[in-house]
Amino acid sequence: MSKYKISKPLVLSLITKGCPDHPRFLISDQQQRYWTGSDWSHKEDDGLLFSDENEAGRIGCQILGSHFKDVPVVRFTAPVEIDVRGKNPPDLMELNLWLIRAARLYVDYQQKGLGDGTAVLKIKWGQLREIET
Repeated sequence: MSKYKISKPLVLSLITKGCPDHPRFLISDQQQRYWTGSDWSHKEDDGLLFSDENEAGRIGCQILGSHFKDVPVVRFTAPVEIDVRGKNPPDLMELNLWLIRAARLYVDYQQKGLGDGTAVLKIKWGQLREIET
């Protein structure tokens, strides 16, 4: 049994709001509470709206980090390969910008949890490099 006590696992979701041309995002937890920017509320209207999905994800990571602040961190890394095929492949900067907007990494925490812990996955697009094939 772990010596680190976590009251209850925290599972966060990004809820899409707005319209396709102007999407907005809320952070919600498994108790259907909404992040207000400083605390949780059961009223959706109190939730802090984010215009940038990546910013909402960054704040979600901070919330998870504070929930598990007394628990040690073990960090792992795994490479992600992106094969681009086409007659006119994008340059590195174009690809990087496209990936930031288009790619998402999801984990099903509800179905496949880590017991009383959590894992936060991050893609560091700033480290994207072309490799020889």
